[in-house]
Amino acid sequence: MFNNREIVTAVDLGSSKICVLVGEALPDGKVKVIGQGCVPSEGSIVKGEIYNMDKAFELLGSALEEADRSSDRELGNSRLVIVPVTGCGIESMQGVGTATIRSEQRVVTEKERAEAVENAKDQHVSAGREIINISESCFAIDGRPVCNPLLQSGRRLDAYVHLVHGVTTRLENFRTIVRESGFEDSMIYPVFAPLATDYGILSEEERGSGALLVDIGAGTTEYDVECNSGVRASGVLQVGFDHVCNDLAVGLDLNIGVCRKLVEDGSLSRAIREHRDCLEFPGSSVGTPRRIPLNSFETIIDLRLRETFEIIKQILNEKNALSQLEAGGILTGGGAMFERTGAMFREVFEMSCRIAQPLENGDPVALAENPRFSTVWGALRLAVAYNAMEPGCSGRGGFGSLLDMVDSLVSRTRKKLWNRRG
Repeated sequence: MFNNREIVTAVDLGSSKICVLVGEALPDGKVKVIGQGCVPSEGSIVKGEIYNMDKAFELLGSALEEADRSSDRELGNSRLVIVPVTGCGIESMQGVGTATIRSEQRVVTEKERAEAVENAKDQHVSAGREIINISESCFAIDGRPVCNPLLQSGRRLDAYVHLVHGVTTRLENFRTIVRESGFEDSMIYPVFAPLATDYGILSEEERGSGALLVDIGAGTTEYDVECNSGVRASGVLQVGFDHVCNDLAVGLDLNIGVCRKLVEDGSLSRAIREHRDCLEFPGSSVGTPRRIPLNSFETIIDLRLRETFEIIKQILNEKNALSQLEAGGILTGGGAMFERTGAMFREVFEMSCRIAQPLENGDPVALAENPRFSTVWGALRLAVAYNAMEPGCSGRGGFGSLLDMVDSLVSRTRKKLWNRRG
């Protein structure tokens, strides 16, 4: 009997964990998670980069085996693998394209819109780098910003697109490790991690009204800004929540393993919620505990969180990307789960925020409900969306079709909002 199930996979090689989700693309466009595997990275991935290829290959094999077993051996039928990437010298830039409005009435049609967008995509990056994602940002008619250019009058239409590019050799490491792990006949597409996360946790309404997404991982912190369903800015800082643990270890003279455990198992957050005065640790003398005031922990953590958020704020202010964000901040990743993270974000950015978890049509995802899995879930949803757009695809494939897919998904969301508002 032929297997007619459409199987797709997401592989997230993160600084704290290597995670695999196997999904079945359903006819209604949703995805059913049928398998999952997750193992600690054990230092093989550092700040979003593959540090120890052999160790990462071994651990990815363990995660894939777990995912294959839980999916009833469907992993081998996966036709497409989306791999979220960060680090890799990733940078973003804005491309601008122009189209002349030629109709007698000087009204923008879909033809002019598409021409301007295509011209905006035609950007060059330096040797040794490649563009991995392109998303529409916004439009202007005769220099006047507009949300929806269609049917508006003017002489010149400008389209702005957001392009993400990285170092080819470093990106190739991710393709290689996945390809050599049993996906020789599958298409393997890297996608910038916050764009995958965005697709996994933001609602269409949040994308339309404007939101700042911040994903705080163990080794990196990624961000992206959406407004009018277009990506305004995105980026990555080589600072994550593991740096908070290191700050605590240095500042309080504690073992870093102890600090990681306090953060990861929720003990520190619990102590803050319970308004405890201090935490006890074994002292240098037998039977004499060492008491450290809880506000010492809070002060150190707040300093690191504040610094991280202020750097992002400065970058985005320079790009004029923080205006009109009615949906506020969306925090996710393991660092978002810490008790003080939301409060520090609100203080620095002076906007509301929520802690986000993976969503499917507005509903929490049972198998990936923890914010730590937002990126891999978003990557799986991207895989399903691409699968629906390319029903006959097979083989290894290049990047052009994925670039078009990400841009097309943004366009579809934008047009849905245009129709609702119209």
